[in-house]
Amino acid sequence: MNVLEKLQKGEEKLFNISLYLGARAFDKDRLALLTKKIHSELNSIMIIPKIPFLRMIDGAKSVYPIQEDKLNVNRNIPSDALAACFPFTTAYLNIDSEGILFGLNRNNNIPIILDPFTFANYNGLILGTSGGGKSVTAKLFILRNVLRGVKTVIIDPQGEYADLTRAHNGQLIELHRGSETIINPFDLMGSDLGEKTITLMDLFKILCGELTEVQKNILDKAVHIIYQNKGIVPDNPETWDREPPIMGDLYNEILKEKKSASRLERMTYEALENRLRIYVHGSFSFINRQTNLNLTNDLICFNITNIPSQVKPVLMYLVLDFVHKKMQKDRERKILVIDEAWSLLRFAEQSKSIFELIKTARKFGLGIVIITQEVEDLLSSPAGKTILANTAWKYLSRQEPAAISELAEKFHLNNEEQNYLLTSLPGEGLLFAMNDHIPLKVVPSPQEYEMITTNPDEIRKREEKLKELEKEPEDLQPYQMTKSYYLAKELNQSQIEFLKSKGYEEARLRGIELVPQSVLIKKPNQNESLEHYFLTITLAEEAKKHTDKVTTYSTFGPDVVFSKNNNEKYAFEIETGVQAKNISDMEEKVKKNNESNYTNWWFVVTNRNLKPLYENYHQTLTRNEAKEKINSIFIAKEVN
Repeated sequence: MNVLEKLQKGEEKLFNISLYLGARAFDKDRLALLTKKIHSELNSIMIIPKIPFLRMIDGAKSVYPIQEDKLNVNRNIPSDALAACFPFTTAYLNIDSEGILFGLNRNNNIPIILDPFTFANYNGLILGTSGGGKSVTAKLFILRNVLRGVKTVIIDPQGEYADLTRAHNGQLIELHRGSETIINPFDLMGSDLGEKTITLMDLFKILCGELTEVQKNILDKAVHIIYQNKGIVPDNPETWDREPPIMGDLYNEILKEKKSASRLERMTYEALENRLRIYVHGSFSFINRQTNLNLTNDLICFNITNIPSQVKPVLMYLVLDFVHKKMQKDRERKILVIDEAWSLLRFAEQSKSIFELIKTARKFGLGIVIITQEVEDLLSSPAGKTILANTAWKYLSRQEPAAISELAEKFHLNNEEQNYLLTSLPGEGLLFAMNDHIPLKVVPSPQEYEMITTNPDEIRKREEKLKELEKEPEDLQPYQMTKSYYLAKELNQSQIEFLKSKGYEEARLRGIELVPQSVLIKKPNQNESLEHYFLTITLAEEAKKHTDKVTTYSTFGPDVVFSKNNNEKYAFEIETGVQAKNISDMEEKVKKNNESNYTNWWFVVTNRNLKPLYENYHQTLTRNEAKEKINSIFIAKEVN
């Protein structure tokens, strides 16, 4: 009756649906077990399955991707029940030619490659609890946009993006009490003087707290006076490029006005004086300077980690205003990333600045990415609601049960999507791209992960590795290209990394030994395999134990030639191929070596199974026999 009532009101529609599950296994026992598991799963969600006895072929054809329902067993189902069968709505394969890899579809591992600059607006939101993978997602988004030439600015309150910026030769701007770089709150930055005086009133609310109407009028009057004292007037834009006043000018003007104020008015002036003094002569006086910033890089990070927490909202507001003004000067693709945005959303004035910025950013090619973990601040503030309404893509990582009901209401999540967010692993979440709901798995490469991870254990290991590499051992100097190879077991990790940086390659090879061993080997200059090169080196070293008259060739003669004395010369021709070479080439090589003045020469094969083939042309040795041959030649001389 409930369904009937909804159908009559138009709230529901009826659909015919056929649901078939194809179970496959390698033998009957496994198939029986799989069938029992399917029965158990379906019964647990109140679905009673049936096996199509005597219609197995029709059942098989019905699940083939040929769009033919041979079984034709269907039933009526209302639209809300049908929607539960399709918890995620997304195109099967949707790749933008100029997009970036957001991640993989968790259900089928299809890459999700999207270009946010083709959406209705370019803004995005990353929302999730701590440890859910939102920082990794944001850093990958930044990295992959930087690689395709998108200018990126990051406001970083926690210092999480400093290493990433340095690794990509970005511009890291450290804002703290002792830094040379700072933003003057009174700097026009190319904007209109009248507009600047209005934004300054919002800044004063953050600096001084709530202000009375009288205090606002006093500050407004003082602001106009200090600009006039610097020769900056509203009706002459040519004067707006002059050096602006600083916080000390405003403080001194308040003191000056206080002297001529009435006794009743003095209390108001003194209140403002006390609030502003800390920014001129107190702990926060570092902002009492002219702007000293030059944004010249395509990747810029404002690191405000070391700013005192009391004044951090002020600096975030100034940075946001500064970046906003600078980014309006061109129409190139740009991204502004605001991490820990909850610290801005808690202040009405800063919320207002984000409100204005996110609604107008598209006009000058700017995409704003908001990162936050505070769901309540996002859903309760007017700026937060504006963010939700003006972000074309949103990524929700793992959520807490306390917040899931609010999110379900705001994002229209069905039960399946809610359960997915509650049980997601780090790096998994839901991507809302325009009208698509995509279960996303963010997958960084090993190199990307090492650079972007925020896991303390991983960071500690990376720092220890860097320290180990920076600390050059005393015995590292001899490894500067003095030998062609080194045994890995005789090296420490620093030496291995050092040799790799010098062009050595790590490989597991057999020289003249019976068992293979790990070595760091210099890459051969000629077009030959590492195995051939290594055997040539080790045979030459074995001969050098007895004589210093050893030469190696690669093209114009045998691979190893050594002399017992001035009258006796021996040679090895090393063969590492999987089969004997062309007959004419082999005969030519044998003829050439026979005509040379060698006392004797041999083929040396790395594969003992090829020895009979090469013996058809000339004497052939295995690698171990070659070692014994060298020793026997010189031992005979020593005995004599």
